[in-house]
Amino acid sequence: MKRVIIANDFYVTKYLMKDVIDLDYDIFFESDFRCRVINKTFARFNAFLPSKPGPNDCVLAFAIENIIVLDQIYRKVGKPKVWLWNPISSMTRKNKKLFLSYVRRKKIEVWTFDENDVELYGFLYHDQIHSSSLIKSTVSVYNRAFFSGVDKGRLCTVKGIKKELDEISIDSVVHIVRDKGNNGYTLSDLDVTTDVYLSFDEYLEQVEQSDILIDVAQNNQRGVTLRVVEAFFQNKKLITTNPYVASMDGYCPENIYIYGEERHRALKEFIETPTHVVKDSIKRQYTLKHLLEKMFGGF
Repeated sequence: MKRVIIANDFYVTKYLMKDVIDLDYDIFFESDFRCRVINKTFARFNAFLPSKPGPNDCVLAFAIENIIVLDQIYRKVGKPKVWLWNPISSMTRKNKKLFLSYVRRKKIEVWTFDENDVELYGFLYHDQIHSSSLIKSTVSVYNRAFFSGVDKGRLCTVKGIKKELDEISIDSVVHIVRDKGNNGYTLSDLDVTTDVYLSFDEYLEQVEQSDILIDVAQNNQRGVTLRVVEAFFQNKKLITTNPYVASMDGYCPENIYIYGEERHRALKEFIETPTHVVKDSIKRQYTLKHLLEKMFGGF
């Protein structure tokens, strides 16, 4: 039987899929399974009807949440296992209900990096993953911090971190995209925000030129973001508001400062402490190859 991955069409996903081109997997993308749907209500209803799965036993639906697409995969390729690259709270209320109902109906295994979703919905857990091509064994020093992301209520915290970095003469670049439909930004907010997104290549260039990454979690999220893994892989210091980072395998306080939680050391002391290089063998626990091995066994 073939091993098959069907992934969403995001650029970062396609970048990640390069990690497994040397493995025995056929790789497709979500757009290959989208078909013109005249009546979405009927298509969703049809997805819940009994059907025979396709012929393949090892199928991964990577970051695909649309049940119409999932059902196409189920029928044409085989019963998939699903990896969610976002917490389920990021779905709309309607899509969340449809997704949960569909995977339960079809008895589909769902994997996630968010422990809240594991506890609430019975999903299986794996650490957050990123591209192994980002793994480095050296430490670069630029005395430069970087944050990029959509506001989503994080602007005030990012501005606070930037202010503290300015006070200890650390250069910081923040790229905050304004929330759509938010008309409450002040003039000072407009000065430090933008409507323009960075491309993934532009983002990686900024990461490369920085030795400190800033990570601000959303809505008490427990699972770590890609920013955390990027800092981990590239031996960069991380300033994060997510206290659950401390439970990561390979966590070391020399590299990670939990903003708002640190009581016994100042930000300046943290930055002046030499960065600890974590073993590559530990970093590889946070890669797509490791996820596939856990899902489907050895290669």
